[in-house]
Amino acid sequence: MVKTLLVVTDAGLALSCFVVAFYVRHYQSIIHRGGSGTLSWSREFAPYVVLLPLIIPIRLLLLRYYGLYRVRGEFSFVDDAARVFKAIAISSLLIVAATFMYRGGTAFRTFSYSRGIFVLDFLLAFGSIGLVRMVFRAGQIMVRRRGINLIPTLIVGRGPEAALCIREMRARPELGYRVIGIIDNDGGEPNAPASFEGVPVIGDLKHLPEAIRESRANEVIISDPNVPGEALFDVMIQTGRRRGVEFRIAPTLLNCLPSKTEIDQVGSLPMVTLFRSPLSNGARIMKRTSDLAIASLAVAVLSPLWLLIALLIKFDSRGAVFYKQERVGMDGRVFLFQISDDARRHGRQPSSRISALLHKRET
Repeated sequence: MVKTLLVVTDAGLALSCFVVAFYVRHYQSIIHRGGSGTLSWSREFAPYVVLLPLIIPIRLLLLRYYGLYRVRGEFSFVDDAARVFKAIAISSLLIVAATFMYRGGTAFRTFSYSRGIFVLDFLLAFGSIGLVRMVFRAGQIMVRRRGINLIPTLIVGRGPEAALCIREMRARPELGYRVIGIIDNDGGEPNAPASFEGVPVIGDLKHLPEAIRESRANEVIISDPNVPGEALFDVMIQTGRRRGVEFRIAPTLLNCLPSKTEIDQVGSLPMVTLFRSPLSNGARIMKRTSDLAIASLAVAVLSPLWLLIALLIKFDSRGAVFYKQERVGMDGRVFLFQISDDARRHGRQPSSRISALLHKRET
């Protein structure tokens, strides 16, 4: 029902924005009333009426392509705004291309369409559809905090990763998940407690397909790294695709992955590249050239300010103004990083990525 309401709203907004864009651009009537009282499209708006069967489907298909009708699971306001912008921008380009190629068939072959209408239509559509999405997401957060629109989820394992998942989903219901049961991977020990972090243990890994059917869970999170791949594959086969159950694996050994990672595939084996390869010779030359150009421009424009800062630091410090310290780049190479004495004494020096990851891993 919610998805249908969103589709109908977007279709109405797509139609309204195009009509309003025409009126704002030309300030001419859209509806013409005949002598007998009948209503029809005005002569000025008639060439644009033939475009409406193209505008509405293109808008809806692009919104659907970018996942803007997915109302389950986690979401982000920034991601939704970016996807709305992409969908509206690409659909506007397709509408313009279809307009100047189609031109209403043979009826308006020589008609010159106003480009300003399509620009106004893009702005109005982006603003209105984006506003509707933001209001909808805000209401969805309020509803989820009341325990509605949450995905029933099962977690396999009782380790610290499972506890972390349960606490995170319980503390942030706006993520859209509700843990309804724990699946024990230890084969059901006799002395094991009947609950974990306040969530009941409803079975073991062998009976996971039955637990999914009985609990009507929609997602299964594997948090135990000791789960055998063969058993997990058998569970997925027995569950089937028609139930729409999604399986996710919570990271354990890779819980300190840096942001610069890539997922690749070697044959049929998935591989995660932790660090990207160093820049090629051409890319390195381009990067170094741009660094020198930007640095030279900054020195030329901000040199008086840097001189004042250096003097202020010098008055407050007995040592040198700047120091050079070794840093390790993402490619493993050592380079010198220049910092001020004030930053060094107050601990505001940027730590290397590898040192931060090692410290996080040890903690």
